[in-house]
Amino acid sequence: MSSNTLHDVIIIGAGFGAIKLIHDLRKLGLSIHGFDKGSTLGGVWQHNRYPGARVDSEVPVYQLFISEVYEDWNFSEAFPGWEELQAYFAHVDKKLNISKDYTYSSTVTTTHWNEEAKHWTVTVTGKGAGVYTSRYLLVCTGFAAKTVIPSFKNRDKFKGLAFHTAEWPHEGIDVKGKKVAVIGTGASGVQVIQEIGREVGSLTVFQRSINTALPMVQRKLSAKEQDALKPEYPKILEAAKLTIAGNTFNATFLNAVDATPEERKAVYDEKWAGGGFRFWGGNFQDTVANPEANALAYEYWRGRVSERVKDPRKLEILAPTKQPYHILTKRPSLEQYYYEILNQDNVDIVDIKQDPIVKFTETGIKTASQEFDFDIVVFATGFDAVTGGFNLIDIRGQGGVKLTDKWADGTYSYLGMTISEMPNLFFLYGPHGPTAFSNGPTSTAIQSEWISRAVSFVEKNNKGYMVPTKEAERTWYNHVNDTCKGTLFYSSKSWYMGANIPGKKIESLNYVAGIPAYTKDIEDAEREGYRGFIFGNAAPVVKI
Repeated sequence: MSSNTLHDVIIIGAGFGAIKLIHDLRKLGLSIHGFDKGSTLGGVWQHNRYPGARVDSEVPVYQLFISEVYEDWNFSEAFPGWEELQAYFAHVDKKLNISKDYTYSSTVTTTHWNEEAKHWTVTVTGKGAGVYTSRYLLVCTGFAAKTVIPSFKNRDKFKGLAFHTAEWPHEGIDVKGKKVAVIGTGASGVQVIQEIGREVGSLTVFQRSINTALPMVQRKLSAKEQDALKPEYPKILEAAKLTIAGNTFNATFLNAVDATPEERKAVYDEKWAGGGFRFWGGNFQDTVANPEANALAYEYWRGRVSERVKDPRKLEILAPTKQPYHILTKRPSLEQYYYEILNQDNVDIVDIKQDPIVKFTETGIKTASQEFDFDIVVFATGFDAVTGGFNLIDIRGQGGVKLTDKWADGTYSYLGMTISEMPNLFFLYGPHGPTAFSNGPTSTAIQSEWISRAVSFVEKNNKGYMVPTKEAERTWYNHVNDTCKGTLFYSSKSWYMGANIPGKKIESLNYVAGIPAYTKDIEDAEREGYRGFIFGNAAPVVKI
């Protein structure tokens, strides 16, 4: 592809959201091209290849809501791992021929709005190096595009292997018999710990905050069982859009504080046995709104963990007697044998709030009271979530305004899909959408379909662009944050609120009221003639 190629649409990213958008926008007859830094289709599942990496939403809702894709594809597990998901995306590509409109191993570095020409100028490095233009710019970088490693003193002096989970070497690492450290116990930390813990010589886990991990309840799936259910898939997938988090289950619309102890235990037991996020998204409706209800859920959770952790010292680090934060206000991970691995004699855990990491040495890590030698250090330290992917790109809109400047004092969007002063720029699975509180394919399907209808509206009405007003953007920001203030999320220092990044504003980065409320909000704006948007004329056609 040569430089200065004009497209109707340029898409950044190649995961679920980007694929659904391409599938929908192709129906409008637009020319589309995508760029992704990965080597092929798959987005986050191209990059996360660490041992144990797998999805935490379950089949059948964790897949594209596209019949020609699922009609002849079957998963082997309810919660597929990264290898199977890569095979799934290869199948998607075979069925939809997505890659014909992509250049991989390419990084978009700048996207600038050209006011005179009414298009975006996009600069790309890597395999697709060049300058491109498009009328529409779709940012599908996901909520976990920018890795984070804290500034540990002397980290560069460590002579062993060290890497972030998202940068696990594709050729693999042999951990057998090795002395390994894992820093962090979020989703990737829990997964990699329980996987490599069966092979290492020794494993030391450095924990800052407890993970209120929930049982995955993994199970094998047969092709026969899935094929029998496929005639119902359209109903199942549409029903998922009516649940709070876009899953096959919904919240329990009762209050824990109003239930008897026996009634509470029955609900807790049911959600626990069902596995997945049922104890989170399917729990009593007051669990993340009422401190008393939250404490009851924590008490139950700690009781279940204490049944499995044998060492009292480890138990007090993993599930303290005194509740350290409101349970479920930080993202819980799904585990299979996490606590059994931590029971092993060759596995230890260090509470770095009590014994902080002071520095790295050539051979390992020194804390305030101990010194450790390691062959490998794994940083399971997470991401600059939700907004980090945007900040990797120099995005400039009308008047040359920089997105990083617009967001310096807070993250502003309208409807969780558009940004003022950024004409014809749409995004999904980012700030102010259901994003981290939802099953990704469900929320991206809803957003993709809305974006496609908006683009169709612009095309059919011969407009040049649509862009939200600052007033609409401010109103949406207040709506998202005021709704969150009615919950316990503001009380916890989590990446949901941007609290894992020093200097980042504490604010609600996600829409917490659930998918049905979100869908109503965005569809109401659409029905009202795209309330909150300004439509501009196309650039004049120069006749020669």
